[in-house]
Amino acid sequence: MKISDIDFQKMLKFAPQEGRVTLGNDRLLIFREEAFGTLRAMLIEQLGDELARVYLSKFGYRCGEGDFKAMKSIFSWDSEEDELMAGPSLHMWEGIAKVDLTSLSFDRAKGEFQCSVVWTNSYEAEAHVRLMGPSDEPVCHTLTGYASGWSTAFMGQSIIAIETECVGKGDAKCLAELRPESAWGPEADRWKHALTADISIWRELDTKSKELRRYQQTLSELATPIIQVWDGVVVVPVIGVVDSKRSAEMMESVLERVTADAIECVIFDVTGVEVVDTYTASHIFKLAAATSLLGASFIMTGIRPDVARTLVQIGLELGSLTTCRSLKEGLEKSFELLGLSVVGSRPSGF
Repeated sequence: MKISDIDFQKMLKFAPQEGRVTLGNDRLLIFREEAFGTLRAMLIEQLGDELARVYLSKFGYRCGEGDFKAMKSIFSWDSEEDELMAGPSLHMWEGIAKVDLTSLSFDRAKGEFQCSVVWTNSYEAEAHVRLMGPSDEPVCHTLTGYASGWSTAFMGQSIIAIETECVGKGDAKCLAELRPESAWGPEADRWKHALTADISIWRELDTKSKELRRYQQTLSELATPIIQVWDGVVVVPVIGVVDSKRSAEMMESVLERVTADAIECVIFDVTGVEVVDTYTASHIFKLAAATSLLGASFIMTGIRPDVARTLVQIGLELGSLTTCRSLKEGLEKSFELLGLSVVGSRPSGF
């Protein structure tokens, strides 16, 4: 069969009584271009450019690969060139784009392949501009995917199509170049990645969620560090606002540290806290009680006058807490509780 003998109208079998349209043994579907363009725009808006490019490219690849296998099972071609050119011909019959090859050379035995093509009236470029506006990058992802899929199936080795010019980004026409994957340099990386990436949106979301949790954990550690200043003594400097989430994180991290490192004294420094409400005060008392239950002493330092008045006004008794005016006094108190004495500027045992 010659390429000039292709008549898509005769090749298709319409069976409306069965609700099917087939090409050989493969079922085909007919969609409105406007509806598919809308679906394409939604993929880009919801998934982002990279994921959308991967899905659209792989969709096009499967279409090209599938069309090649279907045509090969139906027809015997007069020449290898007829077999190869059936792909661009089908693209035109399917209304995807007008395809004109400007250069073509291949040798299956040697694995050599080169093709340059012009796409006119690309449905994908037109839909992108209409629904998304001009892009900064080529947008004919299903077309390059189709060309790669058909050519790869024809050659029996990976062929990558890249788009060098695109109406979707303001160029006068859409130009594509096809070569074996091994013949491309870094300029084809974007298209290689789109066809080979093992990307799942759920896996991506899970990865991003894990990264976010690690980031939040780092922020939490930076927001309320636990600093060991002596054997068995840690300082927890608190700065800023203490909300419910931060309170719970402080409770968990302090108690874990006390247990893991056999901490004997926790100095809770609130010099950097300007405002204390009922919730914050209640949390501090709960943390002090929990620390004591684990066998460690709890010293609160750096209470500002305004904070002290607030604690009294809301009815909390500070008598149950060990308090010191400054962090320095708190350190001296912790050494006293540990049975250490301060000689000069350094504590010593006795």
